[in-house]
Amino acid sequence: MSARSQADIYGVSPSLDKLRLNNTLMAYTAAAMYGGAAFDGSIEGFLPGDPSFAIVPVFVAIAMAALLVLAGPRLPRWALAPLGPIGVVLIAYALSATPGAGDGAVLYMWPVLWTTFFFGRRGALSIVAFVGVAHTITLLLLPAASSYPGRWVDVMVSVSVVSVVVLTLVHHNDLLLTRLADEARTDALTGLLNRRGFDERASLELARARRESRSVAVAAIDVDHFKRINDAWGHEIGDRVLARTGELLAAHTRDIDVLARFGGEEFIVLLPGCTGGEAEAFTERVRLALAEDDGSGLPTVRVSAGVLAAVAPSNIEALLQGADSALYNAKRAGRDRTVVLERPTALASPPVTEQAALSRLG
Repeated sequence: MSARSQADIYGVSPSLDKLRLNNTLMAYTAAAMYGGAAFDGSIEGFLPGDPSFAIVPVFVAIAMAALLVLAGPRLPRWALAPLGPIGVVLIAYALSATPGAGDGAVLYMWPVLWTTFFFGRRGALSIVAFVGVAHTITLLLLPAASSYPGRWVDVMVSVSVVSVVVLTLVHHNDLLLTRLADEARTDALTGLLNRRGFDERASLELARARRESRSVAVAAIDVDHFKRINDAWGHEIGDRVLARTGELLAAHTRDIDVLARFGGEEFIVLLPGCTGGEAEAFTERVRLALAEDDGSGLPTVRVSAGVLAAVAPSNIEALLQGADSALYNAKRAGRDRTVVLERPTALASPPVTEQAALSRLG
């Protein structure tokens, strides 16, 4: 598995779905749509030169707006779905009762926009088809002088374009949000998860481990003498070493494992379902693979690793602190080795002096 695909799998990608599934938002925007239509219809008949208008749709729209404000957020999604078609029916009725070639058909845009946003492609196809049928009936009820085919074509082209534009904008916005979410959870150098992405995924895995009373292991892996690599080869080579280390780690992890770079030269791997011995075997495979890798001209990489495993652990911090303690012991014992922390009491954080010493040991 590539390092990049690890981050893609574990990233949580927000989108407009939360908005589209928000019943409160659906109800209040529909109330605004009906309220706006009621306001428009109520003033048109009083403007100079306006033709007579149908008052029934105005009263219905006012009642619908009030109902949605008061009770709309408590209604299930299926009960809110007909609001678009109902709006189309009211608009079509008002148009059929108004003589002449007025511009009231522009109001079709509101239910089309609302339905397309909240119900996606299927909603768009349904509401556009519904407008086509409703407007056909409307034109058939009007006098011949007011029901020429061009009126139907104008409406259908307009509502179709609106629905396509909304769908396109929503799609591109989803892609942008997904990309931003991935970047927020991904280490730019290696393509692995960063600390934020790791914490999100780890919380899910630990919750599963507690439900199933399974073991979870954490391996903390640190590149030995990384400062020497930077000093002798330069920071560009150092970055390539880190990227290559991430690639080899990703190649040895399973799909369920959670691999992240925590900054600097330290990598963390969460191994669901693994005991301390199994996690140690994993780090040894990685350590040997790094030592034997030709690196395409890169310096040979040696790593130290610390491992801690626990059954149904309560939080990730205790595991991370224990793995860091084991990693410090590996560094202090001569590096290029794995140390497994066996004592449960060692889950506490290492002393500040030890943590500072770890960063100096490299």
